[in-house]
Amino acid sequence: MANGITHQLVAAATIGSVCFCAEANQQQKSAKPLWGAALSAMLTNLPDWLEPAIHPNHRQFFHSWAFAGMLGIAAHRAYHWETDNKFDEAVRFAILVGIGAYTVHLLLDASTPKSLPIIGVR
Repeated sequence: MANGITHQLVAAATIGSVCFCAEANQQQKSAKPLWGAALSAMLTNLPDWLEPAIHPNHRQFFHSWAFAGMLGIAAHRAYHWETDNKFDEAVRFAILVGIGAYTVHLLLDASTPKSLPIIGVR
């Protein structure tokens, strides 16, 4: 079962790699892959901050497939957000990284025997 450190390492590697590949496709070089890896490592445990793992059945709405779907919709909207300035671009980047990190957490939890509830109410 993945613990907090595992979530952070997987999120950092995954999101950092995605940022690196996105820049490589656009033939750009910046610190975004490093920022993405660091930010995702900090944010990937957000589901456990919202619903602390204090008992085996802690996974409710914020650890559900329904919430994962909502994150997908939010990611789609953020991805297509037309930014006008550098600040908005940074906010958009942080939102996308945060959603990615949260999704990594949910996917790691889904791979456990308990998996994820559909809506979260048991």
